[in-house]
Amino acid sequence: MKMKKWLALACALCLSVGLAGCGGGTAVYVQSVEVLAGLGGIAPGDRFAGMVVSENVTEIQKDSEKTVKELKVKEGDDVKMGQELFSYDTEELQLTLDKQRLELEQLVASIENYKNQIATLERERETVGGNQKLQYTIQIQSTQVDLKEAELKVKTKEAEVKKSEDLLANATVVSPIDGRVQAISEDGQTDNNGKPLPYITIQQVGSYRIKGVLGELQRGGITQGDRLKILSRTDESKSWTGTVTLVDYESPIQNNNNSGMVIMGGSSDEMSASSKYPFYVELDSTDGLILGQHVYLEILTEEGQTTGPSISSAFICYEEDGTAYVWAEKGGKLEKREVVLGEYNPMADAQEITEGLSMEEYIAFPDPELCKEGAPTTREAPKVQEEETQEPQNAMVEGEVA
Repeated sequence: MKMKKWLALACALCLSVGLAGCGGGTAVYVQSVEVLAGLGGIAPGDRFAGMVVSENVTEIQKDSEKTVKELKVKEGDDVKMGQELFSYDTEELQLTLDKQRLELEQLVASIENYKNQIATLERERETVGGNQKLQYTIQIQSTQVDLKEAELKVKTKEAEVKKSEDLLANATVVSPIDGRVQAISEDGQTDNNGKPLPYITIQQVGSYRIKGVLGELQRGGITQGDRLKILSRTDESKSWTGTVTLVDYESPIQNNNNSGMVIMGGSSDEMSASSKYPFYVELDSTDGLILGQHVYLEILTEEGQTTGPSISSAFICYEEDGTAYVWAEKGGKLEKREVVLGEYNPMADAQEITEGLSMEEYIAFPDPELCKEGAPTTREAPKVQEEETQEPQNAMVEGEVA
């Protein structure tokens, strides 16, 4: 069950336990719209921390059969296309190649030797007869088998020589793109799934997007296609716009306090105890942005567009003609307030109210037994009476004695 709907039902339970009814003069508990909006989505004006990252990442793998002689870059370095990243140990490669070439020459020589032997044996066989001719034939066939084996070994060794020549020719690895070295992984390092990490990871320059993170309570508050405003942290007169292209619910970030990309004003303890979900914004323009730059993100409100709080749909009621209303507090009493609805967020079960209700107001959960026009209101949460526990305790004691 969604978080917001669960909270709404919990509120209803409190009301049903702690209040006798509006008609009897008992005050109806009302809740802050601002708090309700914060429980299930993104309130107007909420900000997220974000970071400029590269949309395109190039991974450089290291050849497991080579030994790195010199690493020529470090994490954070800006590199140009064609710039040397690292080089392999060519001395070891050269020794291997020289050995393989020598073995290949020996195999080629053995092939010529076998051919000469066969030719000699065939000539001698013509000069003998009887059992001797049969012996020559058997010897020739055996030498022909040795010849075939040597020819196969030559093909295998030629492939080894070619591979070693290619390795030696590519002893220096260069960057295929302009970018920044994001990470360098030593031998044995793996990702969360146990897969070996690439030796060098490079973020491409100029192909920027913004990465933000949603907390568990903001799940569904930002969706694909939403328009966002990006603000510089150091100069808020500088801003950019973009569109959310991905909210990655398939790859949550667990217990990560180092991202710095949580909704502003949220509790760090609360956020660290729940999952966070990365989302990405494709920029309309990247002018003035720098790879790794920290920024602020806001929901973009177009000029003339009316926005309002988004609250759980459990607080919205409907007349028979489809008119929406809420039970709102006015002057210490409850009133039936008509509202105009905006967009509905199915992920968070949140309904936007564009007219009729502001963030500063208070509303009640629409219990038909409690909510009446003119009923007194209270902002003090009702207390739930604890259940008696004497009988279970006595039963346990009796069980122990038995």
